[in-house]
Amino acid sequence: MLPAILPLFPLPQVVLFPQTFLPLHIFEPRYQELTVEVLNSHHHLVLTLMRENPDPGTLGEAAPIFEIGCLAEVVHAEPLTAGRWNLLLQGKEAVRILEEKPGKPFRQALTEAVPFDASMLWPGPHRHQLMESLHAYAAAEGIESQLKELLDLPLEEAGRLNTLAMALDFEPTERQFLLESRDLPTLADRMLRLLDFAVGGRSIREL
Repeated sequence: MLPAILPLFPLPQVVLFPQTFLPLHIFEPRYQELTVEVLNSHHHLVLTLMRENPDPGTLGEAAPIFEIGCLAEVVHAEPLTAGRWNLLLQGKEAVRILEEKPGKPFRQALTEAVPFDASMLWPGPHRHQLMESLHAYAAAEGIESQLKELLDLPLEEAGRLNTLAMALDFEPTERQFLLESRDLPTLADRMLRLLDFAVGGRSIREL
């Protein structure tokens, strides 16, 4: 069982989703300490998106963060020279950051799981509409073959949508919008809206 207080790893441009993977290179001393502590205990941390880029010369020590982050498990750790690490994280579930707690060189917080209902029915017409928008987006971006590879992965629906959310060229705040979805139809609807906006925006700019 994981402790209620977990290490926080705030990043300015990255959102991690459940059932997806993220490589991280650890080089800053406080995060080296975080890594050692995590690897010597429960192998879990919470990845969070900063609401704004940190000030120059800082590493986001006090940067405001979004309330919803992603619990991540370190599934591979490669030690490097000078205390640096290459980590591979796997997203487990969305969590709400309730309160940050002092006492460590790195940030840490009390968190709670955010339930996601993957069993809610996803209507067929809605699914068809999303697929059409995905293919229109892929054609506009010239990534048809990459999209086919993603869609061919042997994943359940939530895992497939989360993988698409990580892989497609969404803005960090758009990914955060997707991460905060509470069920499968909401996640699909939000992705559909973002895709249609992206394709429509490109068409407008090209006129």
